[in-house]
Amino acid sequence: MTHAGTREDWQVPHLSALDKPSLIELFAELSPPAVGEMKGEYAGFDYLGQSEDTFAAALGRIQAGGGTFWLGKGFPGEEDGGASGYNRIRNADGSVSRKDRFGIHRGISPIDGKPTLLLKYSDFDNPAGSIGFLDEVRKVNDRLFLCTGTPEEGRGEVGFFFLAGPPVKHEGPDDPGSELLAAADR
Repeated sequence: MTHAGTREDWQVPHLSALDKPSLIELFAELSPPAVGEMKGEYAGFDYLGQSEDTFAAALGRIQAGGGTFWLGKGFPGEEDGGASGYNRIRNADGSVSRKDRFGIHRGISPIDGKPTLLLKYSDFDNPAGSIGFLDEVRKVNDRLFLCTGTPEEGRGEVGFFFLAGPPVKHEGPDDPGSELLAAADR
C-alpha cells in the first residue's frame, strides 16, 4: 500500500483516497486510541468508496431518513462500566439530535483479532442495536481515526467511516434515560 506523507499529517482525504483492501490493511496496522482518549464530539465522514454502488450505499447510511443527516459521534472520555456514546444527527429543521447510543468497550476485533475500541449498539434499544451493529475505532493520528461499522456483532459486511478532531465539548445524549434496554433484554 502506498502512503502519501507521514500518518501524523494525514487528514480525511488521505483515507478517502484508499480502496477497501488498503483500508483493511491499514486498519490491521493501527492500534486503538488510548484509554479515555476519545472525549468530546468528533466530526464523522462515511467512506464513499470507489464506485457508484459504494457511493450510493454510503449516501444511504449518512442520510438517516426523514431529512436527517449523520454528523459524527460523541464520547464521554470513559470506557466500560456502562460508559456510552451517541451519534450526532442533523434534523430536517437544522437542529442537532444526540441519540442512537452505543456502549464503549475495550475488546478484541472480530475483523482481525487484535485489541480495539468497540462501540456496541446492542447495549441499547435502537435500530442499530436491533441488528447487532458494532463499530470499531483505531487511531491514525491525534486528530484522525479509522473506524469500521459491521452488523451482526461484527460478523457482517465491513463498512468504513472516519472520525476527525479536534473534538468539541461532549454534550451527552439528549435524553439520558432513552434507548435503555428492558431488564429482560440485559
